[in-house]
Amino acid sequence: MLGDGYRFVEAEDGEQALEVARAERPDLIVLDVMLPRLNGLEVLAELRRDGELQSVPVVIVTAWSHAHSLAVSSGADHFVSKPFDPDDLKGPVEELLER
Repeated sequence: MLGDGYRFVEAEDGEQALEVARAERPDLIVLDVMLPRLNGLEVLAELRRDGELQSVPVVIVTAWSHAHSLAVSSGADHFVSKPFDPDDLKGPVEELLER
C-alpha cells in the first residue's frame, strides 16, 4: 500500500507486535486497534512506557472512528480511519519519517 522503498515486518497479534518492535527497533509503527491478545491501544501504551521505543512514531488505523481521541491521548502520532485511501496512510508515514 505504501509502495517500494519501505521494509515491513508484520505481527499476528499485539504481543507479537511488541516482541517485533523490541527486536527490530523500527523507524515507525502502524498499529490497528483490533489486534488479538493485546489491542493496538494496549500495545501503544507499552511502547510509550518503553524507554527505547517511546519516541518511535505510531500511526493508529481503525474502523472505530470514535477511537481517535483515545488514540491521540494515548500517544499516537497520527490516526487513520478505515476504510482509507492509500494516500491517507502514505502522507502521515512520510511526514513522520522525515522528522
